[in-house]
Amino acid sequence: MYIFYNLCSLVGDARHQDLVSWNPTGTSFLICNVKKFAQVVLPEYFKHGNFSSFVRLLNMYGFHKINKSPRGQRGNENEIWEFSHPQFQKNRPDLLKDIRRKAMDSEVLRR
Repeated sequence: MYIFYNLCSLVGDARHQDLVSWNPTGTSFLICNVKKFAQVVLPEYFKHGNFSSFVRLLNMYGFHKINKSPRGQRGNENEIWEFSHPQFQKNRPDLLKDIRRKAMDSEVLRR
């Protein structure tokens, strides 16, 4: 899906390595300084700067947040967010086609 090719480019963009990068094994990506990431990087790749919408999109497609920040740093600009998905890996664009939107829970559909 186009969104995830875009996300791959974003994570691998050397210009923004201080804000977003792959983890050492290439199985997840980290976002540092969420506020600056939302102001600088998101609008360049996703036509908006809303970090909450970005996280919602990731969740909708099965990405998981891995909590990395110590308790004292949660909620400040130094908080580190890490996301993973089995089909989103460094240098593996062939896997991106297998990322699918999560099926809606039947209980949610009844509301």
